[in-house]
Amino acid sequence: MRTLKSVLEQHIAGLPGVLAVLIGRMTDGATIAGISYSGNHLENDSLNSLGAYASDLLQANNRVCQVVDSASEADYLLAGSAEVRLVIRAFSKAPYFVLFLTKGSTNLKLVSERINAILADGKPLLPPVQDNTTSIVRLLLSYARRYAPDPHFVTLRLSLKTGLNRGRLEKGQLDEREVRILYKGVADLLGVERLPITLP
Repeated sequence: MRTLKSVLEQHIAGLPGVLAVLIGRMTDGATIAGISYSGNHLENDSLNSLGAYASDLLQANNRVCQVVDSASEADYLLAGSAEVRLVIRAFSKAPYFVLFLTKGSTNLKLVSERINAILADGKPLLPPVQDNTTSIVRLLLSYARRYAPDPHFVTLRLSLKTGLNRGRLEKGQLDEREVRILYKGVADLLGVERLPITLP
């Protein structure tokens, strides 16, 4: 049976310098499928962190694109250093992305070709899109857990700060008005005015 992981394995075979590759969900940064090479000591936690930060980058880049054109969305990002490169491409009309972490010497044209193949072959295998409000709540909580000073008590602190029921908060069962309250609560908790997350 074909899986997202088998699609990744097929299309990265023979490409030199790949350190990790994954498919992640843009709404909360969750890693849906990923491969790390034993020689570079990237564990599952590191893959999940890569997915989470890639989601943040894409959300922030979307906001930059929308300054120029309110209907535009980012679908490509290149980041990194002389030693390592991070290449991210979003799936068209789906809240998922492909991420390649490579050595700086890896040919970007070859990476781009492999990503395009993964986008084409992987799209039919993507999990169904979650309810948008639930996804935004999970994204806000995930973002707060990554950047708050004490991530273990984020949900409790946000529940107390916003007056939102903790159980409903954890399940993502909020209406649009409550999502806006949560957005403000997360921004206040992190001491920022705006988050790199677009509300519906």
